[in-house]
Amino acid sequence: MSAARKGEGSSNNIRVVLITEAEARGRHTEDRSLYSSGQLFPVEINTEIGAKKADRIFHVINKLGHGTYGTVWLVEDTKPPANAPSRWKAIKMHRQGTADTDLRVSKEFKRAGISPEQALTEYQVAIPYEQFPIKGGPGGKTTWTCSVLPLLGPRVDNRDVLRLSNENLRARDVDRNDHASLFACRQIALALQKLHNMGIAHGDFRPANILYYLPHLDKLSHDEIMQVYGQPEAIEVHDPEPFKEPDHLVLPAICDVYVLKEILARKNLDMGVVVGQAGLQVPRATVIDMGSAWHHAWEPRHSLIPVRHKAPECIVRRHGHMSVQSDIWALGCSMVKICLGHAAFPDSRQSVDGCPETDVLAEMEYFLGPIPVPYRNAWKEREEGKKTGFPSNPAHVGFLRYSALKTWRKRHRKAKSPLHLAVMQSELSKEKADMFLDLLQGIFRWFPDQRISLEEILGHPFLQVSNPSPE
Repeated sequence: MSAARKGEGSSNNIRVVLITEAEARGRHTEDRSLYSSGQLFPVEINTEIGAKKADRIFHVINKLGHGTYGTVWLVEDTKPPANAPSRWKAIKMHRQGTADTDLRVSKEFKRAGISPEQALTEYQVAIPYEQFPIKGGPGGKTTWTCSVLPLLGPRVDNRDVLRLSNENLRARDVDRNDHASLFACRQIALALQKLHNMGIAHGDFRPANILYYLPHLDKLSHDEIMQVYGQPEAIEVHDPEPFKEPDHLVLPAICDVYVLKEILARKNLDMGVVVGQAGLQVPRATVIDMGSAWHHAWEPRHSLIPVRHKAPECIVRRHGHMSVQSDIWALGCSMVKICLGHAAFPDSRQSVDGCPETDVLAEMEYFLGPIPVPYRNAWKEREEGKKTGFPSNPAHVGFLRYSALKTWRKRHRKAKSPLHLAVMQSELSKEKADMFLDLLQGIFRWFPDQRISLEEILGHPFLQVSNPSPE
């Protein structure tokens, strides 16, 4: 069994900067009730989390993020093993009862003879180096699971990384914005293909769960790590419940890629791999968070991906089963986010009935055409006779927003949909914009079996990058 304690003897005690909710400016923390209900373990900065059986101690430095299945923390591994030698790692503190899927995915890789280090460097997937239980709560009777993971960089849609990557282009005749975003899109398609080849659908494939692998982070000192991730900032918890709630809710740290680049340059190191004769440097995309994953040999699972990334069959059937095809839809949404900086199908442009799912379906109709009859009937069944937003006039062909669509197209005569217009007005060249729209039209199809495959996606002209590194 494992333990957590304050690292008062550490020479690297870290000061937590307390700020107000107003000062957080839209940055969010996990819900406090997850602690009071016992679902989350109350990690604190400067806590030492230890796996007693293996004599392993991890010193908590900052918070990296939080999600449906737990919180993730930047830690210093005080005794890194030979098979995971990096000093800096991430620890995922799983929400109570949610670690099973991560463990099952790890077993699939182990069964295939793939180590966590191989999964990271060859398969572009972050799986735990190790997992161990930790006790806490009143009387120390509650057990949570910790996963030790590689420390990765920012999200794949981070504009600063793409901007820095473009600065490395030496050839003046290369379209800079095209090249970096295209390579990032190709990277995430490759990562998804490798996962699917293992028989695994991710289930929550979106930029928040695809990070850049920065191979030289382990070369940074403690002071340099602090410069890159900054001082921890937190909102004070008033009257925390003893042994259940933390003293502070820590805000996710922001990896400053400009500071990181300067530190690495002083060490004669780069941000990532060099690609092609143009000298483009883009870090490798790596998939994280396997909490929603599904293997083809397992029982079907419901899709829990946020609605903006959810395939239509999963919306209409409400918690529809995930599949490799629903992953491909999410891949298209992620590519749009990388290239355009916003969602392909937002849920707030013009609400139909106050339901985000209906709003996203209506946005899909702008791009794909009217929702098909089988989906329309399933939607009505789901709502059990409630008002569904569909017009009663047959002339409207079933569009959820027929009047709004008609008005929009009258105003934008050269564009079929808001997504078409956004691609046409983006920083992509005219040739690449046309290619991107062609690719999206193959990915975004109402029915899963009509979507193009990953092989077709990777072979599409839009994703052809000159002289890419070995894949």
